[in-house]
Amino acid sequence: RAQHFTNYNAVMPPCIIAAGLGELTRTGDCTAHPRLGFRHKVAAVTTDLPLAPDKPIDFGMLDFCRVCGECADNCPSGAITKDKEPVEYNGYLRWNTDSKKCTIFRATNKEGSSCGRCMKVCPWDSKEQSWFHEAGTWIGSHGEASSSLLKKIDDM
Repeated sequence: RAQHFTNYNAVMPPCIIAAGLGELTRTGDCTAHPRLGFRHKVAAVTTDLPLAPDKPIDFGMLDFCRVCGECADNCPSGAITKDKEPVEYNGYLRWNTDSKKCTIFRATNKEGSSCGRCMKVCPWDSKEQSWFHEAGTWIGSHGEASSSLLKKIDDM
């Protein structure tokens, strides 16, 4: 069965994590890919075909989000938590986003029916295709001290 934007029967973030295609971000319900950030739409095919499962990956997003917090600082609705540590929810460590605040803001936004500020300000999520961005995400994926350096570089 095809699982896509207009016809999901599966919750995509756990599928992405289980497939080794990303990690959860501070935004709570979005996953980030090591090179794409979270500027992507997800589709999947669910099947009963026996396949060898992939493993979740760890490219440092948890440490990076702990340090950064740009999305929470710039969220116009205040929906993204500023808590330093994620909490366990349904077996996953995650920051809990107030999706109601986010939805109300997006639905009543006088500038249009969307926002995306979290994606726009995320240093990991740059649209830039350059050695500088590649080097930055490599630095940011090596623990909290490195993540702090990436955040300072992004702030400059």
